[in-house]
Order: sequence, then structure tokens, then C-alpha cells
Amino acid sequence: MKLVCMESLGKIDVIMCTWNSNKPWFKNCLRSIRREIPICHFIVVDRFSNDGTQRIVREIFPEAVIIESDLNLGRARAEAIKHVDTDLLIFIDDDIELPAGWFNKVIKHLDSETGAIQGQAMLTLSYLQKFYEWSNRWIVKRKGWYGRVNIKKITSKNPDEMRGYTNNTLLRAYLIKDWSPPSYICAYEDHLILRHIVKKGYTWKIVLDLIVKHYGIFSLKDYLRKSRWNTAGARLIRFNDLSLLTLIKTLTKGMVKALFVSIKTREPMIIPYILVGQLGYIQGWIGWSKYVVMKR
Repeated sequence: MKLVCMESLGKIDVIMCTWNSNKPWFKNCLRSIRREIPICHFIVVDRFSNDGTQRIVREIFPEAVIIESDLNLGRARAEAIKHVDTDLLIFIDDDIELPAGWFNKVIKHLDSETGAIQGQAMLTLSYLQKFYEWSNRWIVKRKGWYGRVNIKKITSKNPDEMRGYTNNTLLRAYLIKDWSPPSYICAYEDHLILRHIVKKGYTWKIVLDLIVKHYGIFSLKDYLRKSRWNTAGARLIRFNDLSLLTLIKTLTKGMVKALFVSIKTREPMIIPYILVGQLGYIQGWIGWSKYVVMKR
């Protein structure tokens, strides 16, 4: 495969969707974007925030293109794509902080067959961080990830093998200029972008050892809300033929794993968080029509 030279890439447009995003970590997230990415345009679609979000964006990015809109997340992303002028674009969520060297690590995986490259978001809440770190150890041992292969390649043959995220993802802009999500999609809209790209014959790469900080979940209530919302979206797009029986089985397995990890790490709070998350998945599947319209 022929790698794209760094010198030929030029600058890149960055897209962020915001809604009352001015949280304690927001400035750090924006500064990490300014530091890491050679930006052409910083495009923000803001849902009429009233907490100073736009002011903070202007403080870090005085030249930002800010579009005010009450569009849901799927439509907001599509609207932002219309304003992209560069060959490549990057989606970054408003609660993601990029580590040093992020862009250089991402861009080295770009070749002629690749349509998108996604990093991995690690929740900063310590209980969940410990749980997922231990879960990944088990995955590494079983599947050989990280040690031998640090990239998962998603193609049209396996579009639902792993969920596609756009919380820190580089994409070829021309592949999604014609992407038009259903008006009701505001969760799992990012996986619809993955399906759109791989359907055109390109690969979506997930770089498993490229970890970014993911803020935004700091309580059981936050985790329950996100779990419901995401599963409602998964059911709506029929992700991997998700079923209630699968979720019930996952609940059982998840609680066994949570108990094991809790003992190993001496962190008892892992158990209620995983329980709440798993119950949220079931609630989101059953009440998908209620939870999928939640504002983000």
C-alpha cells in the first residue's frame, strides 16, 4: 500500500458539535486540538448554548466557523460536512482531549484503501477506566490485539464487527459529502458514517493503541443516560442485529466480569457502574423510541 506523504496533506478541517459544552475540561480539549492538528477551518455546530461555549471556542479559535442550529446530532454532522473545504476532515467530540503526537500517529495509517482512521476513547472516570483496562487485557490474551496487531480493519464484509465512532476520527471528506442521515438519527449516527464509507469499498481502521481522554461521565446518572441513548440508537439502525436476549446474556457476563475485576483491583464501585450500564442497555433497547431523541 502506498502511504500518503505528510507534506502532501496540507491543512485539515476539524468538526465539533457542541451543546452547553463549557465544562471544566472543555478548554483543555480545545487546546489539545489546536496543539495537535494542522487546522484549516475549525467548524462548530452549536445547539444555541447558553453557558459560554461559543465564547470559549472563540478564545481558543478566533477564526472558528460557528453554525447555530437545533439540528440533532446526525443532521448537525451532515450540515458541518457541507462547509468542509479540505481533502481530509477530522471529527472531534467536545469531551475528547488528544494526547501528544495524536495526529502523527493517526496519519501514518492513511493509505489509498483507507477511508477513515479512528482512535480509542478511554473514559476518565477511574472506576470505568479500571474495568475497561482489565477487559482489554482479556481481549488481548484471547485475540492477540495490541501485541501483534494494533489495528482493527472494518470493511464491507464485516461492517458491524465493531462500532464506528467519530469522537476522534480522521476521514476522507469526499467519501461523506453525499452522506445524508435519516432525520431521526441522533445516536449511532457515527456508525452510519462507517457503513457509508465501507460500502464504497474503503476500509475503516480502528487504532487500538491510540488512546485519547474521554470526559463527560462522572456519575451513575451520566452512565445510565449514555447507555440508554446509545442502545436506543443501536436498535434503531439494527446494529449487529442487536436483540433483547443478547443484552440479557451480556448483563450476566458483564456482572461476573465486574465482580472479578472489582476483586482484582480492590475497587467495589466498579460493580454498581457496570450494573447500571447494563440495565441502561436493556432500558434503551426496550424504550428506544423514548431514549433515542435525547439531546446531546
